[in-house]
Amino acid sequence: MIKLGLTSRLSILLVCIGVGASGATGYSTYRANREMLMHEAERSLLTSTHLLSQRFTAALGDIADDALVLTTLPSSVAVARGEALHPADARLKQVFSGFMRHHPEYVQIRLISRSHYGLERIRVNRGEHGTVAVPDSELQEKGQFPYVFDTLAAGPARVYVSPISLKVGPGSGQGKPVVMIGAPIVDASGDKVGVLVIDVDLTRVFERIERDLPADYVVYMANEWGDFLVHPDPTQTFGFERGRRVLMQKSFPATAPLFEGGPATLTFNGFAHGQEPPAEVFAFVRSPFGLVDGKRFIALGLARPLTDVLAPANELGAQIVRLVLISSTIAIVLAVLFARALARPLRTLAYAVTHVFDEEAIERLPVRRSDEIGVLARCFDRMRFEIRSQVEALHMRQQELTHLAGHDTLTGLPNRMHFMEQLELAIRRAALSDEPLALMFVDLNGFKQINDQLGHSAGDETLVVVAQRLRAALRGTDVVARFGGDEFVILVTGMRSPDALRVAAGRVQLAMDAPVPLGTNLMKVGVSIGISEYPADGNHAEELLAKADTAMYAAKTSAESHYVRYQDVTDASVELSRDRLASGDE
Repeated sequence: MIKLGLTSRLSILLVCIGVGASGATGYSTYRANREMLMHEAERSLLTSTHLLSQRFTAALGDIADDALVLTTLPSSVAVARGEALHPADARLKQVFSGFMRHHPEYVQIRLISRSHYGLERIRVNRGEHGTVAVPDSELQEKGQFPYVFDTLAAGPARVYVSPISLKVGPGSGQGKPVVMIGAPIVDASGDKVGVLVIDVDLTRVFERIERDLPADYVVYMANEWGDFLVHPDPTQTFGFERGRRVLMQKSFPATAPLFEGGPATLTFNGFAHGQEPPAEVFAFVRSPFGLVDGKRFIALGLARPLTDVLAPANELGAQIVRLVLISSTIAIVLAVLFARALARPLRTLAYAVTHVFDEEAIERLPVRRSDEIGVLARCFDRMRFEIRSQVEALHMRQQELTHLAGHDTLTGLPNRMHFMEQLELAIRRAALSDEPLALMFVDLNGFKQINDQLGHSAGDETLVVVAQRLRAALRGTDVVARFGGDEFVILVTGMRSPDALRVAAGRVQLAMDAPVPLGTNLMKVGVSIGISEYPADGNHAEELLAKADTAMYAAKTSAESHYVRYQDVTDASVELSRDRLASGDE
């Protein structure tokens, strides 16, 4: 048998230590990187799903606003009551057609009278060659449909949102998912004389709200029973309309808690039902839909291929393999040539490789040597630097996603969820320190006109300017957040008197008095401010928010002031009740 000498044994030992340590370090780093990417992808996907849900809700809100605007037209009341002359009908048809031209997602707009069993007075369809007003001879009675009698049963300024279904009947949207939004038409005496119904093509809505999503994202949506409404495979949608039900909780068993009253959000990874690899990462949220009765909701989900998520990990793994191969080759050469002289520095190198994040071990590497030992040490140092750079980049990305989850992407202000957490924390602190705090609900008065006249980009620019002015007008201890659309909320602490609150509200109003420059236009943006106070107006965040919202609506209708305290609203209501009682006694 051939006996190996000390040099050979040291060479073999060096090779084993170098290759083994490099491989173990590379593999553990790769696995850690893979797990980190998975968690990051789930959080990112859930954030995107929440954002998609908010955009969908906002899109339906915009359509509801359009419906309410159309119901307030004097011609709408006259036509609904059957008192309008032909020119008035023609003008209203032109208005409906104009709305449909500017909103490609609108499939049909109808004005239905309450009388004559819900007779259609005007129906404008989207045809192959544009909008078409249906002749009077083809108008039908619709009083038996829920979108008529449920809309008439709704309160003033409230809208009806139908369940999502497939479009049937005339028009260009046949076979597409639609939702019908109805608003009551109320005359001057407060009587409901008819309804206005807008049929909306949801495929167009999703095309608009999905345009910022990456191309590899896939959207799923189901109703409160789990029937698929949106699916990458169209044959899986609206099974209840085709005689066979395809349920989300059957295709994705992990989503069952969404339909059983469980958590409103969930993430998981795996395979779509009936599909072969590649696997995907999924995120689902449960979101209220339609009339707020505690039962109607939709389940909205996003999916992303796992191969796309793990692409950075695979790139890092390839780099680690290359570095390990280079390091192993150098270790073999050096082990053969300098085994005896390398005993001590090799131990240092092996320790450094197995403790890649230990700064003290890295400092002891003989990187300044000009021989092969120094080359090997510098290779290990570069590998450590690349690995740490990748890990630090992942941490930075994780911090960015955490920030985005709690802040509005347009204005940079805290979003609704983050603000509610801060408000609840401030209430708990105020309860312990017996310190008052106040909540201001700020609504922009002219924002819809800016959107309608100058477009949504001008509206976004206006919101950014408003956010900057609000931050500048407030103290450093105050918190301002964008609550949604053109609504902002401000948490004010340390205000012990109504005068101090009025001064703070006055600063906000003064900051908004200056016109907003939008290109060559100067647009006036007024504000209405409602104020609620802790503990006088409530002890809970939702209660304070609701009362500030009530005060804000009082400010909108007030001719005296643009900001109203909730206590002033209640005091005015009490005084009005007393005056009415006194009048009754007389």
